[in-house]
Amino acid sequence: MNYPRRFDGVISRIARPVRRRLAAILSACLALVVAAACSAGTAGSGPAGSGGGGQASTSGKYLNFFPCCFWGTTWSYNPYNVNGLGIQSDFISLRLADQNFPSMTDYTPQLAQSWTAKNGKLVVNLHQGATWQDNTPVTSKDLYDTAILDGLRGDGFWNDITDVKITDNDTVTFVLKKGEPTTLAENDILANIIVYPYSVYGKFVTDGIAKDVKTYFRTMQTDPAKAAKLPQFTRMSDTFKDLAAMKVNKLIGDGPFQLDNITNQEAKLSKWNGFWGADKIKVAGVEWANGQNEAVYPQLLSGKTDLSSVYMPPPILKQWTKVQDANTAVPPSFGYVLGFNSHKYPLSMTEVRQALAYVIPRQQMTEAAFGTTKNGGGVWKKINTGISPSLEQLNLTQDQLNQLNPYPLDTNKATQLLQSKGFTKKGSQWMMPNGKPFTLTITVNSATSNQVTSDNSAAKALTAFGIKTSVNATSGAQQDADQHNGDFDIGSFSPNSNDPLAMYGAMMGPGQNYSTAGTYAGKRGIGFGPTMNVPGLGKVDITQELNKEASSVPPGDQMKKLTWDWAQLVNQQVPYIWYATKNYQFEYSTKDFTNWPPVDNSGTSALWNLAGYNMTAGFSLALQQGYIVPKS
Repeated sequence: MNYPRRFDGVISRIARPVRRRLAAILSACLALVVAAACSAGTAGSGPAGSGGGGQASTSGKYLNFFPCCFWGTTWSYNPYNVNGLGIQSDFISLRLADQNFPSMTDYTPQLAQSWTAKNGKLVVNLHQGATWQDNTPVTSKDLYDTAILDGLRGDGFWNDITDVKITDNDTVTFVLKKGEPTTLAENDILANIIVYPYSVYGKFVTDGIAKDVKTYFRTMQTDPAKAAKLPQFTRMSDTFKDLAAMKVNKLIGDGPFQLDNITNQEAKLSKWNGFWGADKIKVAGVEWANGQNEAVYPQLLSGKTDLSSVYMPPPILKQWTKVQDANTAVPPSFGYVLGFNSHKYPLSMTEVRQALAYVIPRQQMTEAAFGTTKNGGGVWKKINTGISPSLEQLNLTQDQLNQLNPYPLDTNKATQLLQSKGFTKKGSQWMMPNGKPFTLTITVNSATSNQVTSDNSAAKALTAFGIKTSVNATSGAQQDADQHNGDFDIGSFSPNSNDPLAMYGAMMGPGQNYSTAGTYAGKRGIGFGPTMNVPGLGKVDITQELNKEASSVPPGDQMKKLTWDWAQLVNQQVPYIWYATKNYQFEYSTKDFTNWPPVDNSGTSALWNLAGYNMTAGFSLALQQGYIVPKS
């Protein structure tokens, strides 16, 4: 199967597209989440109960949406529970603002009507007239309590602030830590805080626990080791366990839809007329089907589903293109990457990694997995910059790209590079300078069929060149452990971010390279560096440098300069190869609905890009803006 996608902007096995997380407390956060999972309260199937307030629409058509794999047999109406419903985000409960991906500075207001940043503070003004679906007003108390509870969960925006305060009934002030770039704080706060009613969750926000959260994070920002030993942390952990375990009987949101009922197979959401923009929404609601890919395909191909985000392998895509009224939008998303274990001989030699770059068939790998049909699930990457094409367009010039090595398929250059380091060929097999055969293994998650297919294609090409290569398709958990521990030759990775420095950090920072915190603290990962001579920067510890830059450099000229520095390093040193970029495939039918968001020549547009970055946000916003209209 391909990566199953939950409809909350989250891709399984890939970090949520939040710009930054708190690397220093990953271990602590993991402990909190695991503890919560062990005691989680869940809601059973059956009616969810409408929220009151405005009445649900009783006429008009419901949009039939059928993605893949959104909830299992157990779920919770509690968003802090490990089984929280992803469909709550953006449709039922609003975030402060939608980030217009791939921009890091452009937003569309949601629950936040406006905001200002001045004198080290971010002041957020809530939407005037916003109400909960139980007829009570949304106030600053709701946002304040949510911010404190998000701190218990370890959300990344707490690395940006030292305090949060209620200013008045509709305004909350976030006090930024000294030197924190405003644009980065906006990114973490506006785009990532989804507000929940204090009438449901506020009992956990005592004066004492609010003070604990603030004290803990202030300490964590300067001394993570000390913070983990504070009694405040223990109290936070205990409170979060209770919060995550609380059973919530009814979803009370502030968004454009309310949950009427849910079963294992379907959720029904009706338009909530108490929402301030309800008049612009033209559908009566959303019938949200739930199931595996194999259940989605026949519904799409028979015209019974209006919208889906299911991955279509080449044979299914060919069938879909022949269906009347079938359309597909393909916004770009995360990368498919082969990462080398640069600590392991002979991959520790730059020339060896460069040689492999001349042999690994990036286009062939991509087409093997996604085919050559238009609107396929992936596009091969011609120049290895280490970041996505979208971020290249924003941060690198064409002149800079022209200076980089495209590493075309060239076995002669690969041969010269290997021979320059003492490799010899014995018959059809390359031998290492130590006299042993040069063999490789590519590690991959067996559940990601497209990556397995691509890796088999790479293995075949390397073997034909004289480097016998096999593919180790194992469980996701084992793959993750092997790659973090440095027990691999070539690993399979999928970095994703809207920040180029964070994207470089996803591969060469402390997450995958010489981890400093969490479960794999002290492990090598890809083993690149850590001390390297980076163009434009000189000799630096790349893991710590990237970690620092990702948390301190806002969009602008400095970010572009640093992006160029790291692009040169990746291109020259080849610690990893970005061979393809994933295209999200959003299938939609014009049989019963018209006025879908526009699609340009590249198969996407602003709203589809947002949906690719954060699916619930993208489709909720499209409906709020009057798109997707039932045919009369």
